[in-house]
Amino acid sequence: MLPAPAGHDVTHWPMVIEAEESFYFKPDAGKLLLSPANEDPMDPCDAMPDDIDVAIAVDRFEHATTMPVTRVGHSWAGLRSFVADRSPVAGYAPDAEGFFWLAGQGGYGIQMAPALARAAAALLAGASLPSDILRQGVTEQALSPARLATTD
Repeated sequence: MLPAPAGHDVTHWPMVIEAEESFYFKPDAGKLLLSPANEDPMDPCDAMPDDIDVAIAVDRFEHATTMPVTRVGHSWAGLRSFVADRSPVAGYAPDAEGFFWLAGQGGYGIQMAPALARAAAALLAGASLPSDILRQGVTEQALSPARLATTD
């Protein structure tokens, strides 16, 4: 988290993502949230930010903007989960009766949470996906954990 540049209200600034998603920044509670958008494979743990990742994010931000970073107010790290095709999974497991998957949101969990939660609720209830979600091209099959099944 970076303090807002002096004299600037960042509240309504857009989220900015580098074209190859090598970093992003966005307003958050009157400050700027900055991320190197890294994906470092690791076992489940209590994730902590590495100093090098913070430095990389600051360097990329400074090279992409005219704003120097004089201090980082707070930093943290989180775990992101992905499945093989990098798309979310929502549906009953084909190999474990009664087990419902809702996983693989990667780094987009907060952005997709409202729609994915509505889709998952419909699937849990045995109903069709909501029409607005279907209109976006999302199908039950596209979310199904069965799409990830492998054959020996």
